[in-house]
Amino acid sequence: MKYYIWHFSKYRFFKAFVAIGILTTICFFAFVSEDKNVFAPNFFLSSLSDLYSVFQFPTHTLLWGFFSSNNVLYFLGLVINSLLFAFIIEIGFVSEIVYKIKREEGKQESKP
Repeated sequence: MKYYIWHFSKYRFFKAFVAIGILTTICFFAFVSEDKNVFAPNFFLSSLSDLYSVFQFPTHTLLWGFFSSNNVLYFLGLVINSLLFAFIIEIGFVSEIVYKIKREEGKQESKP
């Protein structure tokens, strides 16, 4: 457990946050354009708009009444979701690094 704090990379976390934020924005615009019938429906646009429900998950699914009351709160909820997903991705990277370190330490201890 002592390895987790040292291998958390703020840079990797920021990159994941930006990537998820861009994907959320693209899916949001696809969702709105499909809802308003701006473009002709196609598979790619409908897939992106369906993916938007994944990016809405924790805040907008559980606390819809609060986050739908104001536009600023709605987009703040999307930012919170992006931060949460970026944190989950970074923890996945950290646990993989820690697993590799522990495996290497186990190999070194078993050698005579």
